[in-house]
Amino acid sequence: MVPMTPPPRGRPRMQETADDIVASVLATAGPRVGTPAYSTRSLAELTGLSQSLTSRAVARIRHPATLGGPAEPVADCVHDATSPEAGPLQLVEFLVEFPQIRLRFAPVETPSAARRRLFERRAAAVMAALWVSGAAAWTTERTTESQPASEMPCGGVARWVPGQVPWESFLARVAHLLSACEPSSSALPAELLHQLAARAGRGLHGVRWVRGEGSTETSVTSDSNRLTVAEFPSPGRSERSRWLPRVELSATEQIAVALRKEMTDSGFTPGDRISVSAMSQRLGLDPATIRTGMRQLADDGLLTFSERGFRIPQLTGADVIDLYASRLHVGMVILRACAGQPKHRLLPARLALGALEAVARQGTRMDAGEADLRFQQELAEASGLTQSARSFHALTLRVRMFISVLQLDYSPAAERLISDDRRILAALLAGRAQEAVRVWRLKQDNAVRHMSALAPEAFDAAQWDRLSH
Repeated sequence: MVPMTPPPRGRPRMQETADDIVASVLATAGPRVGTPAYSTRSLAELTGLSQSLTSRAVARIRHPATLGGPAEPVADCVHDATSPEAGPLQLVEFLVEFPQIRLRFAPVETPSAARRRLFERRAAAVMAALWVSGAAAWTTERTTESQPASEMPCGGVARWVPGQVPWESFLARVAHLLSACEPSSSALPAELLHQLAARAGRGLHGVRWVRGEGSTETSVTSDSNRLTVAEFPSPGRSERSRWLPRVELSATEQIAVALRKEMTDSGFTPGDRISVSAMSQRLGLDPATIRTGMRQLADDGLLTFSERGFRIPQLTGADVIDLYASRLHVGMVILRACAGQPKHRLLPARLALGALEAVARQGTRMDAGEADLRFQQELAEASGLTQSARSFHALTLRVRMFISVLQLDYSPAAERLISDDRRILAALLAGRAQEAVRVWRLKQDNAVRHMSALAPEAFDAAQWDRLSH
C-alpha cells in the first residue's frame, strides 16, 4: 500500500497505525458493530485516538481505494451483477480455503427494510476482517496453477489467490460489490459476522459461510479450534493484525491443549497414563518433540513423570488454593500496571472480552472458561511487566489443566464472568486501579470456591483467607 503522504523519517505513521487499531476493533466486533458502542466517537474513546483519526480510519477501511495507492479496476463483467436489471446485491458466500479467499454476491430475492447506517458498519467490519487477515502476505507456494483468464472471477464474485491480482485490487473489488448491496441487515447477516469475529486473529482460516446453510463455526475459542496452528500453514503474522489477541501456540502449549481435549473427550482421570506415541500421531509432531514438551509440562506440575511414563496428576484442595492465591497476587500487580497504560494497550483485552461475550451466546461448555482466561492473559500482556506476565501465563496453564482434570463447566457462570470482566476493563480504562483490584479479588474468590467444590478434599476457607489477604 502507498501511504497518502510520506511521513517524516523517524516519526510513526499515525494514520496508518490508527487504521490498523480501528480495523482490529471492527474485525472482532461481530454483529455488535452496528450498535452505538462502535460509533466513531465510541471507537475514539476506546482506543484513545482522536475522533478525526478514527473517522478517517473507518472511511479508509471501508473504501480502500481512497488510500491513494494504485488499484486495478474491478473486472469488466461486474456490471452483470450490479446493473439496474439485476437489482441490489447481497453476500451469499464467504469462504477461506488457504491460499484462497472467495466472496460471492447475488441479487436480492426478497427486499428488506433499508438500514443504511447498520449496513455500512457491517460492511466496514467485513472489510476490516480482510484488512487484518494477513492474506496479503500469503505466498504462492501452495497455490494451484493460475486460473485461465476465462475463469477469473466476474459478475458478483471477488476471489483472492496470491500472485494473480494485487491485494489492493481485491479489496477495492470487495468494497465495490459491498456498495452495490442492498443497505439492509440481511445483506450481511449476523452469523457471518460471528464467524469473521471468531477467526480474525487466525488469518480467517476456517471461515466457511454460505447463505442458507447457517454458521458452521461451532465454537469461537474451544480447545479443538485453538489447534489451528497444526492444521494450517502459517503465512506469518500480519503487521496489521498486531493489535489482535495472540493465538500462536508453542509445541508445548499444543500438547497441553491436546491433553485437555483428550481429558474432556475420553474421560481421562487423575492417575491415567498418557502415551507419547498417541500424542505424536494426534498432533503430527515427532515423538522426540512430544516427549520434550511433556517433560516441560511435568516440570511445570501439569503432568507427573516416572519410569512408567507420563500421567495425569492428582489434585488436592491445597493445590487449588495455592494456585489461586498465586494468581490473585500476581494479577493485582498486573492490574495496577494496566491502569497506567495508554488505552490502546488494552485493545487486545477488549477484543478478548468480545470473544467471551460471543461464546456465552454460542460456545461449548468449556469455551466460557477458556475465553475468560484469554481475557486475563491479554491484561497480563498489556501490563508491560514481562516477568509478571510470564509468571501469570505459567499459572494460567495450570488453571487450564485443573479445569480439565476436574471437568469444570463454566457455562452457567458465563454471565457473571462477562460482568466481572467488563467491570475490570472499564475501571482500567478509567485509570481506577483499586476498583479493578477489588473486582479481581471477588472474581478469584468465586473461582477458587467453584473449583474447590469438586476437589477431592474439603475447601480450607481459613487457609484461603490467610493467603488471599
